[in-house]
Amino acid sequence: MSVIVFGSINVDLVTRVDHLPRRGETVTALSMDVLPGGKGSNQAIASAMFGVPTRMIGSVGDDAHAAMMIGALAKAGADTGMIRRVPGPTGTAHVCVSQEGENQIVVIAGANAQVTADDCWPGGADDICLAQLELPVDAVATMLGKAHLAGGRTILNAAPALAAAEPLLAVVDVLIVNQTELAFYVGREPADSVRAATTAARGLLRHPGQWVVVTLGAQGAVAVSFDRTISIAAPKVPVVDTTGAGDTFCGVVAAALSEGFEIDAALHFACAASALSVQRIGAAASMPGRAEIDAAMRSAG
Repeated sequence: MSVIVFGSINVDLVTRVDHLPRRGETVTALSMDVLPGGKGSNQAIASAMFGVPTRMIGSVGDDAHAAMMIGALAKAGADTGMIRRVPGPTGTAHVCVSQEGENQIVVIAGANAQVTADDCWPGGADDICLAQLELPVDAVATMLGKAHLAGGRTILNAAPALAAAEPLLAVVDVLIVNQTELAFYVGREPADSVRAATTAARGLLRHPGQWVVVTLGAQGAVAVSFDRTISIAAPKVPVVDTTGAGDTFCGVVAAALSEGFEIDAALHFACAASALSVQRIGAAASMPGRAEIDAAMRSAG
């Protein structure tokens, strides 16, 4: 089985600052790096580094950033044969990271806005389709629908939160959101505890067999279905940069499920991987490989 990622490809311009700027405030940068990014690309890299066959579907521009992004995906082991080059710039994300590891992100779609799902589903009934919402929602809906009809397992990281994404839930097998996104979709304040997140997540379930997974940062993650609840604690680690932690989580969940692991085991892998990623700078640049994830899980007992 393989993971097929239908998603965004961005270059991250990462600026480190002492604290995130408040409204109207100018701050002085401590450093600036140009790194691989984009939710789709990040999740494909996380999946490939877990060691499973991973294919990336998306678009890059005709600029120098395009070669950088295709190279980063290929280096991680992802198949880049279905990435299209289109006129214009590659997608870009301006990421500001504080000394505490918190971030603010502004995304410029670039080539991502030109992604379509005109081609047929390239996978089989045993493959996983992993998508996010940094592409046109119509294209995401089409790809998820094709994968669903073909019998593939569908995973949607419903981020950024968009009202137009709600109809997609009917063809999603695993929905992954963070606390802020969960609050948006259920129309209430962000859940501040595992219990509150569990209750809210049940409001997003649409069909039997579906899972809603909520990432809770330092509190770990919770997953709910119509008849089960799973809560996974996060390892306690020093936080350097949270950028890409959610993408690491999503990519590893998809990869572990593609290997035949059950959802609870997949979540354990994903929480361990995310904990490793927040200890380093960058999104894709911070993602751990399978051996490092396995070692972290063994040391945690």
